[in-house]
Amino acid sequence: MLNRISDKNNNISFGIRIKLSDKGLLNLPQKTDILYSSSPLDFFYKEPKSKKKLDAFSIKIKDRIRKEQAKPDNSNLKKKVLRKSFNAANKLRAIASKILVFENIRSFYNSFRLIRKMTPASPQYIEEWAKIGNSVQDKFIDMNIESGRIEKIAKSGQAHIFLMNHDNPERDKFIYPIFNSFLNYAYTAFGKQNNCPRPNIVVSKNVLKLVNKKYRNIYLKMGLIPVDADMTSKNVDKNVVPVKYLIAKFIDHKCNLFIFPEGNNSIYKNKTLKEKFQPGIAKIIKNILNNKDSIRIVPLGLSYNDVKNSMGSIYIGDTIVLKNVDNEIFYTKDAKEKISLGNINNRTITANIVKLLSSKLEDSVISSKINV
Repeated sequence: MLNRISDKNNNISFGIRIKLSDKGLLNLPQKTDILYSSSPLDFFYKEPKSKKKLDAFSIKIKDRIRKEQAKPDNSNLKKKVLRKSFNAANKLRAIASKILVFENIRSFYNSFRLIRKMTPASPQYIEEWAKIGNSVQDKFIDMNIESGRIEKIAKSGQAHIFLMNHDNPERDKFIYPIFNSFLNYAYTAFGKQNNCPRPNIVVSKNVLKLVNKKYRNIYLKMGLIPVDADMTSKNVDKNVVPVKYLIAKFIDHKCNLFIFPEGNNSIYKNKTLKEKFQPGIAKIIKNILNNKDSIRIVPLGLSYNDVKNSMGSIYIGDTIVLKNVDNEIFYTKDAKEKISLGNINNRTITANIVKLLSSKLEDSVISSKINV
């Protein structure tokens, strides 16, 4: 059993199992027909065991390779062997994707046809996102929906950046769509399908290399933005085009950004989240604040347990508001207290933003952990 936290009024609270279809538990002005509709995209949550094993084995190999690549004593022969091993691991992931498609061939092609005829600007796009998980009746998550934070985000209609830790690549890819489905259901309940921010998730470009063209089209249509996952300063130029595109959309409130700020650093299990947190996200925030007075950031702490049918745990942290006032960046701690992070043009501002965000995300990760 999970240890559950409940209040005296028996309201829904963190630690209670929430089915993927339990969006009706949100505190919204109305329930929509979407609650009783399903999406063919639910086949993503019906992975066969053989695919899971191949994915896990491939990721294990790639983690080992990256650790070896980080060592200073790599000879040319070793580099060649590691590169070939990395390609072999990618082929395993590609085979795993084909297994998923084969096992769910009808749902896959229904998803492809659905996505092909939709545009992200259409209200149907948000409604289809809201349906995800409705037909997966045996799966559940733990999420602090009693906090009312999903409803507050949806009602505001403003674009947000969602930061997520990246401890488990095999399972992280599922938990983002679950949260986004709840959020998009809230948008529909508030009647914001036409103008609410569309989801964009920043992912490693390797993700799209591992799947066939039809699969790739589904991913891209659902908002995946491929970048070089090593978002350090020396590689930032590789991501200029996609990052500029995202920043422009975000400034116009046209998209929410979902980001794993650890990137490829997630393989270093012996390091803390703060040590793995890359500066790329701080540079994106600085760029946005050069063109916008304020920005809203939400830390989503993710964790997992071994309970049967559990998809994991999501803790939605308090919204962090950063404001640019005469080129000085302030963090609004509460309604009264504002803390300066420094001048936007100073070198220290990047480090200060990283320190603040990594600390807040770490707090949400700790809060997400459920005792089994």
